[in-house]
Amino acid sequence: MNKHFFTGVLRNLMIVLALSLSTSQLKAETARIGVLPDIQADYRLFLGERSPTAVDYYGGPHARRDVIDLVLMQQALALGGFTQPLEFIAEENYFRSIRNVLDGKTLTISGTIWYQDLEDQRDKVHITPPLVLDGQFTVGFYTSADNLKAQSSKSLAQLTQLKVVTSRQWKPDLMTLESMGFNKIMYTPNWVNMARMINAKRVDLTLSPFAMNPEQEILVDGIRLVPIKGVRVAIRGSRHWPVSKSHPLGDAFYQALSKGISQLRANGTIERAYRECGFFHPELASWQLLNPPATN
Repeated sequence: MNKHFFTGVLRNLMIVLALSLSTSQLKAETARIGVLPDIQADYRLFLGERSPTAVDYYGGPHARRDVIDLVLMQQALALGGFTQPLEFIAEENYFRSIRNVLDGKTLTISGTIWYQDLEDQRDKVHITPPLVLDGQFTVGFYTSADNLKAQSSKSLAQLTQLKVVTSRQWKPDLMTLESMGFNKIMYTPNWVNMARMINAKRVDLTLSPFAMNPEQEILVDGIRLVPIKGVRVAIRGSRHWPVSKSHPLGDAFYQALSKGISQLRANGTIERAYRECGFFHPELASWQLLNPPATN
């Protein structure tokens, strides 16, 4: 035996050892997923004693889009063959949760987010296929229950004369308002302040997803907001999960999740889940869409 033989054996042993260590480290990793506390609370109440992969009806108490997103994620991962344990990490807020994914501290977050919030970060995250397609996210114009002028404004020409409030950080909402011709736009960073501004008559309107109750009314910090009946708005953009490229499980998690999403899309589960939880409102389909997609 010569030194070349021993060198080859040593090289092969080192490769095997490296692969073994890599596999061991992968098995030790948990898939850390950021979840806002209110979503996790409703998620636990929605599931009860059920496993998320066993859910076949997505409606009922505590069902909402954010909760169903987390259920669909786990069903997609199972379909895609991902078997690593999941660990839910409490997050402070929406933007902090995105930052933690970009930094590789978490793999992803529980709810899908707008493509507009991800497109400049493609070097740091994988972007999954969309759960919500462009134009599917329809919302209402909400105002105070005693703002009769706003409630009687049904046409786009009338509505754009009113004052509307949003957040500068809500890029899809702001882009949609600007594209519709609104120029009396005020800004505040959070939802409670928006409701207070509407209640104080400083502004007339804000955009919000429709509520589940028969009148689609929303109660915010004791303030009652009502939709302008008969009209709705499509928020432009699609919603996806970001998956950290720097996390050790990033590639495997992304591939499994993407494969599972494709299967859930093909068998109609995504559409049915959003319909059953109330995110899609078939009963409002007759309401006028103020910003229909352009046709060629």
